[in-house]
Amino acid sequence: MTIKEKIEKLRDLMQDRGIDYYIVPTSDPHGSEYLNPHYESRYFMSGFSGSAGTLIVSNGEAALFVDGRYHIQADNEVDSNVIKVYKVGIPGVPNYLQYLKEKCSSEIIGFDGNAFSEKAYERLRHDLPQCEFYIEEDLVDIIWEERPLRSCEDIYLLSDDISGVKAINKINDIKEYLFKNMLDGLFISELSDIMWIFNIRGNDITHNPVTFSYCLITKDSCTLFLQDRAVNDELIDYLKASDTYIASYDEIKLELAKLKGKLVALDKESTSSLNYKILSCGNDIKSINNYDVIKKHIKNAVEIENCRKYHKLDAVSMIKFIVYIKEAVKSEKLTEYDAAMYLDKLRSENEGFKDISFDTICAYKENAAIVHYSPDENNSKILKDEGLLLVDSGAQYLGATTDITRTIPLGKLTYEEKEAYTLVLKGNLRLMDAVFIRGSRGENLDILAREALWKKGLDYMHGTGHGIGAFLNVHEGPCSIRYKISENLQPELEPGMILSDEPGLYILGKFGIRHETQVLIEERFNTEYGTFLGFSPLSLVPFEKEAIILELLSNEEIDILNKYHKLCYNELCDLLSSKEKEWLIKETSSINFE
Repeated sequence: MTIKEKIEKLRDLMQDRGIDYYIVPTSDPHGSEYLNPHYESRYFMSGFSGSAGTLIVSNGEAALFVDGRYHIQADNEVDSNVIKVYKVGIPGVPNYLQYLKEKCSSEIIGFDGNAFSEKAYERLRHDLPQCEFYIEEDLVDIIWEERPLRSCEDIYLLSDDISGVKAINKINDIKEYLFKNMLDGLFISELSDIMWIFNIRGNDITHNPVTFSYCLITKDSCTLFLQDRAVNDELIDYLKASDTYIASYDEIKLELAKLKGKLVALDKESTSSLNYKILSCGNDIKSINNYDVIKKHIKNAVEIENCRKYHKLDAVSMIKFIVYIKEAVKSEKLTEYDAAMYLDKLRSENEGFKDISFDTICAYKENAAIVHYSPDENNSKILKDEGLLLVDSGAQYLGATTDITRTIPLGKLTYEEKEAYTLVLKGNLRLMDAVFIRGSRGENLDILAREALWKKGLDYMHGTGHGIGAFLNVHEGPCSIRYKISENLQPELEPGMILSDEPGLYILGKFGIRHETQVLIEERFNTEYGTFLGFSPLSLVPFEKEAIILELLSNEEIDILNKYHKLCYNELCDLLSSKEKEWLIKETSSINFE
């Protein structure tokens, strides 16, 4: 079927059921950011392949809502004759909830309650109190005749020298939380939280080492719901040692329905509206944030040690790639896709490599203005010895997740390209060097990364930083660095958190620039005013001097750059070949103050 035929088929089903508006979100029963193909309903219905967006279909219009990361991509991928793209973030453009508020008074709104969080459902009910909701049926499933099966890959166990803390200790900490807060149980849907608690990993979502699962922990029991085909004797014995019972993933709704007369805590952001409805029938529900109980965002000493180890190996791969690509474009016919595959291959040869952490973004010249551009094997731009190549990439190692962006000069640059490169670099350096008092949140720091751009009337339409897992999801909550205040207050920044520092600038039709460095929060010093924290860089790839206009950097910023480059040299010089070391020496040599 064409997209138009799918939309018309959905409208027929809506009419049969009396539904006026049908929402197709980007989600699964666990609130996941990245999806298994089985749950890519929005992509199936719209043709838009971005990792975020919401489709709403009514009799009068099909509307796709995307944020600033995907404005250009949506224009390229969506048939505007069938679906209207709403570019959220542009003044006057509504988000999907505002759109429904403008359109609806007492209509019936439908969606798949398995793939729509209870938090999102509550927002709908609050803002559209006169509307009715149809959530029991997945209408897209009726249309999707050759829908991929849900993945069920092998589960593997992490040793203590990777996890740092035994699963039984984490489970006992959660049980202690239940006792202290007079709760009967905690229901967990978020996959990476479950992986962290039990020190297990899987492969059910591409590049995200998770397995489809649910977890119910009570004061005296622990049940892990897994797909039957993923369970083996080794896993049974391992979980038995952690006082954990295994139940069937597909029996979750039946098991939740048996629970009665309990006070159960859960996170509405990751609990589906259907599971919430079942669990709230006969039980009292306490809404919590999982991160208040599950502290995976604060890395322990073992996790931090592994992160430092694998970031060194990752940096070596990046430097090998940069040295190769700058030389190869002079004589070889290389495409963006070729370059991305070469970098993936370099990483795959590293000790502990399990997978890349997301599809490598390798975008040349004007393609880099598409924030989440991904090169296609059959339609990829040829690289030349001029202009800028933006490469955003990372890997999953057995103990760490990496994510780094470097914008690489391939040859001659214009003044505009150099100026933009330098303005973005100023933001990256200032944030990297930040010192902030304990109690600060990500929103307090964002101005450091954007100020140089804002002073020029420039900006970028994405966050400045996100949390990063330890051999888990490359985008990890709950902390981020952004200037917009959301309704969910972020927790305070604490030592042990790992965040990205990634300002950017994207000029449509010309180029895109992003500089991304992973940073670890550490304690700096204490005074009578409090405890002060700062960032320690984990990513160790130098910025290239040929793209920098030194006159635009302050003496302080040059000093920060020199210190960072010295760190890169000291950590990597003994790990590189002579040719790569020559590049490293050139790029990390100290810049003298004028």
